[in-house]
Amino acid sequence: MLNWFRSKPSLPETSGTDAPQVDSSGKPRYQGLAPKERWDQIEYVFSSGGIHYFKFNSEVNIPFQRAVAARDILTEELWQINPDQLKGWNDSLIQVITDDKKKHDKKLFEVGVLAHRLKEQIDMSFSLTRQLKLASVLYFDEGENPLDYQYPYNQEKIRHWMTNNDVPDFFIQLPEYALMPSGRELTENFPIYLQGETMARLKDLTHIISIMSMDSSDNDTMRALQSQMDLLNDINLWSKGQFTNTTSSTTVG
Repeated sequence: MLNWFRSKPSLPETSGTDAPQVDSSGKPRYQGLAPKERWDQIEYVFSSGGIHYFKFNSEVNIPFQRAVAARDILTEELWQINPDQLKGWNDSLIQVITDDKKKHDKKLFEVGVLAHRLKEQIDMSFSLTRQLKLASVLYFDEGENPLDYQYPYNQEKIRHWMTNNDVPDFFIQLPEYALMPSGRELTENFPIYLQGETMARLKDLTHIISIMSMDSSDNDTMRALQSQMDLLNDINLWSKGQFTNTTSSTTVG
């Protein structure tokens, strides 16, 4: 299970005076927290907001501990749904069915809504927010331990990418995006895709949390879902701002 309650570290600061070590091709050479004997397994990928990001140069070199620590995100990619959201959905279903105060027709309606939204989530062929979270697993900076995966730190990493507004330019070019809409279409509509997806996810989570709040016995899942909502709200606000900027730039003049 990801460590949801670990204290949130700060993103590393970069020095303007100390030039980074570079390799023979002129790319930054990794000199972070990984054991030095593994530095030659790590390669530079991209920079965002003055911070360099790296990855392991082969899948076989990815540390087992990091893969295990991030299994919830990888499982979400495989199942098309976040495991904590699925657990929250199940808890909500039980809460609705066992609620003696609800009328039979009301129960059927709420079960139908829960089932429909779960089907929509599972049928979603591609998720931008899921890809961003997977990217936070694959790409790490020199200030984080690549042998592990710290959930709060990586939420901040995603926020950092959005704040510096260099998310679309890099991630759209990745090989794993080959099955996505065309690069041009996604580039032009990236904020709209994100906004639509995050609004739907926020609606689902709000519904689940509202039902679960009637029985607060599973506080760990509630906290995990609330953490997801916090990040989705940040992504939604960012995408809404990008959409506004895009609309303004196309209507002016």
